[in-house]
Amino acid sequence: MLRTLLALSVVLDHLGGGTTDWLVGGRMAVQLFYVISGFLISYVLTATDHYQGAVGRFYANRALRLYPIYLAVAALTLLAHALGGGAFWRFYEHLPFAAELFLGLSNLLILGQDWLMFFGIEHGALAFTGSFAHSDVPLYQGLLVPQAWTLGVEMSFYLIAPFVLHSPRRLLVLLAASLALRAVLIATGIGLSDPWTYRFFPTELALFLAGSLSHQVLLPRWQAWARRFPRLPELGTGLLLLYALAHFSIGLPHTLRDGLAVLLFAALLPLAFLFQSRHRLDQAIGELSYPIYICHALVILFFTWLLDGAQRQQPALFTVLVVAGCIGLSALLNSLIADPVERLRRRLRARDGAPGARDTPLPEPAVARATATRTTGMADAARGRAAPPRRAVGTIRRAP
Repeated sequence: MLRTLLALSVVLDHLGGGTTDWLVGGRMAVQLFYVISGFLISYVLTATDHYQGAVGRFYANRALRLYPIYLAVAALTLLAHALGGGAFWRFYEHLPFAAELFLGLSNLLILGQDWLMFFGIEHGALAFTGSFAHSDVPLYQGLLVPQAWTLGVEMSFYLIAPFVLHSPRRLLVLLAASLALRAVLIATGIGLSDPWTYRFFPTELALFLAGSLSHQVLLPRWQAWARRFPRLPELGTGLLLLYALAHFSIGLPHTLRDGLAVLLFAALLPLAFLFQSRHRLDQAIGELSYPIYICHALVILFFTWLLDGAQRQQPALFTVLVVAGCIGLSALLNSLIADPVERLRRRLRARDGAPGARDTPLPEPAVARATATRTTGMADAARGRAAPPRRAVGTIRRAP
C-alpha cells in the first residue's frame, strides 16, 4: 500500500494544479522509493541464496523486472505520438546528432536518462550544462517515458549493490561519502536546485544505503519485538500510512519535514515489510506501484487528448479519471506482461538455488534468522572479526 501511495503521489504531482501537495508530493515520493529499494535489494542479496556468487543472475533478474513493462509503455507511447500528429518527432528536428543519439539510446536502455537531466543544447551542440533548464531545447521532451529517469538512478544502485551490501564497512564508508558530498554541494549552493536535489546518483546513494541499513540492522530487532507485541507491524504500517496522508500538514520547514520523512520510513520500513508478509492483499496492491509509475504519463496524455480542456475546466473529474486509468492499465500490464515474466524470474532465481523457491516474503521467524546473521556480521566487522557463514532462503514477491 505504501509503494502504491508513493506512486500515486508522483501521478498527482504531474497532474499539477491543486494536487501537487497531496500525499507526500512527487519529489519526496521518489526519494522514499530509493529508501524502499535499498531495503529490498539488501534483502534479496544478503538474506537469500539466489544470487550468491551469481551477480549476472541478479542483473538479469533486475532487467526482467524493469524492462518488459517499460518497453511496453514506451511502445504504446510511441504509437500514441504517431497517431497524435507526430509533434514528438518534430522535436528531434531541432537537435544535433549527438543529442539524438543520447536520447535514442536512453529511451531504449533507460540507463543515462538521469544524466540527461544535466545536459542541454548550447550553440547548437550537446553540452554538460549542469541542468536541463539551461538548454535551448529541453532534452527531457524527447523521452518517451519522462519519469523513467528515476530508473536510471535505480540501475546505478543495482550495478554496485552486489559489491557493497555484503560488506558493512563498504556500506558505511559509501554512506558517509554520499552524505559528505551532499553537504559540500549544499554549502556551495549547487545542491540547492534541481537536478542536483534528487537526480544526482552519488548523493541519492545515501538514501538507498539508509534503506539497506534498515534491513540489515533494524529488521531483526523489530522482528524480535513483534514476537512480544504481535500487532506491531500493523501499528508501524498504520503510522507510515498516516504520515503519507499528513506530510504537507506538518508545520515544519520543508527540509526538516523531508528529513523526518526519510528517517521515519527508514525506521519503520521493517514493520511494513513484516506487515506485507502477513497480508497477501497488501502484496497485490503493492504490485501495482511500478506499472502505475511507468504508465501514468501515457494515461495523462490519453485523457488530455480524449477530453480536451477537461484538465482546466473539470480538474477533479480529470484527476479521478487519470488515477482510475492508471490503476486499470497497471492491472492489465501486470496480467499480460509482469505475471508471465515473473514465472521466468522465479526459474532464474531457482537455477542453482533451492528447488521450488517461491517469490514471496519469508515467514517472520525465517526473516529473523536470515537478517540476524547480517546484524551479527556488522557487529563482528566493527570489532575486526569475520562474520560466520550464512545460509538462508526466500525472496520477496515482485520487488520494485
